Amino acid sequence: MKNGKQKNNILHISRTMDIGGAERIVYQLATDLKDEFDQVHVASTGGLWEEKLAENGIQHHRILDVDSKQPATVLKILASLSKIIKENEITLVHTHHRMAAFYIRLLQMRHPNLLHVYTAHNVFKDKLPLYKFALGKAHVIAVGEAVNENLKADVGIKETTVIYNGVLMKESQDTVAEIAQTPGIKIGCIARLSEQKGLSYLIEAMSLVTNPSVSLFLVGDGELKNDLINQTKELDLEERIHFLGYRSDVVECINSFDFLVSSSLYEGLALNVIETFMNGKTMVATDIPGIKEIVNDCNGILVPVKDPKATARAIDKLAEEVHLREKMAKNARLDYELKYSYSVFIDNYKRFYKKIYK
Repeated sequence: MKNGKQKNNILHISRTMDIGGAERIVYQLATDLKDEFDQVHVASTGGLWEEKLAENGIQHHRILDVDSKQPATVLKILASLSKIIKENEITLVHTHHRMAAFYIRLLQMRHPNLLHVYTAHNVFKDKLPLYKFALGKAHVIAVGEAVNENLKADVGIKETTVIYNGVLMKESQDTVAEIAQTPGIKIGCIARLSEQKGLSYLIEAMSLVTNPSVSLFLVGDGELKNDLINQTKELDLEERIHFLGYRSDVVECINSFDFLVSSSLYEGLALNVIETFMNGKTMVATDIPGIKEIVNDCNGILVPVKDPKATARAIDKLAEEVHLREKMAKNARLDYELKYSYSVFIDNYKRFYKKIYK
């Protein structure tokens, strides 16, 4: 942290700065804690957040994909990161991807005074010995209790700190006309269109929903978009399922929904759930680590993972029982304020950085 005696420059490393929960967290930490450091840098393959980083005076360095396992790419990334660290007098590297953590573990041999913070955004069950090596000299943060348990029980990391993710979103009461004007019950799902999010099971669930007035709006983009559109056509659900793509007006979208759904197969800590609760909405969500520590019987409905029938029943329940929906939504907002508010998130990271600099 700034001390007036020596430079304290931080470098965040993410795989991309595109759509995604971890990328949003990197942007928030880089911009809202920039006054705590002399300089703030971000390294990634780039993406949507690059322009906003520049607007905040934060330098972005384009590097190759840290997830690549090609030997030539690995060597190039090591050289790029070493150069960034040396030329910008980086004193602290904060990694947000486990391969990025691996690179910094190696580079600490060349830069022995380099501090390393790693935020674990997901639960991992593979390549655990390599994962443990990567975190050997890191100060480790878990985004939730499920991730923390994974780090301790599976990876073997003894000292960890849990800091729940917080989401900074603008305050707005506006709605999206194309959603709000749709008749009947409107449910939303905010997610990357990828395998992790279990959206094929959600689409199948929509074919089992008995309430004909329910419409589903998918907010997000990703590699499975065409597959999911084709599934929607095959199930003859084109009138009830709407693909909105990437949206910058997420708050307005949430305001337009009666409730939301998350069908994820696994999560570290689901930011879409926190976003939902922040905006005073309840949701149906899969009963998995990373979600069930946020969603409970008082603020939403949990359903088994990969279970379209149970998901459909829960959607029908919230669609029909308006009083229950409103009660759960009120509890969701209260839970957000107590545990996942943005101010708590930022203050926790500020204290953590100060602690490791002592």
